[in-house]
Amino acid sequence: MKLPAAAQPALSGGGQGNPQRIICQINRDRERRYLSSLFLHRTLSDAAESLGQRYADGRLDSAYFDRVFNSRIAPLGSSVSSSYKVLGSFNSDDDYVDALENSIYDSLFARTLDAIGLYQSNGVYTIVLASGLRDRPRSIDTCPGDASQYTPPDGDNSGNIENGIDLPALMCAINRERTHAHVDAFAVHRALHNEAWEQAKQMSKLGHYTVDGPRKVDESIYDQRVYVKELYWVAGDSYHNTKTLVDVLMASYGDKLLDPKYQVIGVAQKDGFWSVILGSLYRSVRIRNTCPLTLSDVDYTS
Repeated sequence: MKLPAAAQPALSGGGQGNPQRIICQINRDRERRYLSSLFLHRTLSDAAESLGQRYADGRLDSAYFDRVFNSRIAPLGSSVSSSYKVLGSFNSDDDYVDALENSIYDSLFARTLDAIGLYQSNGVYTIVLASGLRDRPRSIDTCPGDASQYTPPDGDNSGNIENGIDLPALMCAINRERTHAHVDAFAVHRALHNEAWEQAKQMSKLGHYTVDGPRKVDESIYDQRVYVKELYWVAGDSYHNTKTLVDVLMASYGDKLLDPKYQVIGVAQKDGFWSVILGSLYRSVRIRNTCPLTLSDVDYTS
């Protein structure tokens, strides 16, 4: 069923782990079969990242994919269906696409397929495919011109909400930025997390936020006899969703979020007022899941 390699439209240059390059090649091959183009979906890529990391640890099984599907993918549509494939290892994206199209031809060239998510580490690629999605971008390019991926409106992720925020999605997004900067991922510090929630509640009662905070963050933390080397606190209003909060944090406080001296985080929002506290500890922190899919996957410390 695979078309001869000589007939494949080529992309110039090498590369590895470039989602735009991969989906461009797949979409070109789909169009040659009179099929519509797919789009890169952020939630599916988060799922692929979690599955890929689990595979690398030797802990990936069907039960874990079921958890990923039920917690993250199923809320994307009432009739959504999904599958995944891990393949490796490859020296280039072109080699991967060739192998992928041979391996899951029927799934990849299904007429009903809507979108994919991709993750690559050390030449091992993970793809998540989904059909029946409720939300779609207004237009879909055969070859995306930038690195952005479609992020759907916040859906029913109530099972992942903690302190008023989809905590797994937030941790996945922030830790992705830290990983790209070659910085260790954050863990959630329970004392900082609780204090962020108290800050958000107090700001909600006041109806405004202040850079000094309605409570003294350092005093509140140290009064609990929590040994933290250094703290950094920031707050704001007009919280909309996880993505916009991460965008604001990276745009305005990216140097702090990517600072390797900070190992732990606490975060909360209430009625649009949000609070984020970063901490540096006197010890190292072990991280198991840089991209958690459910609350039970989030790495906590105290």
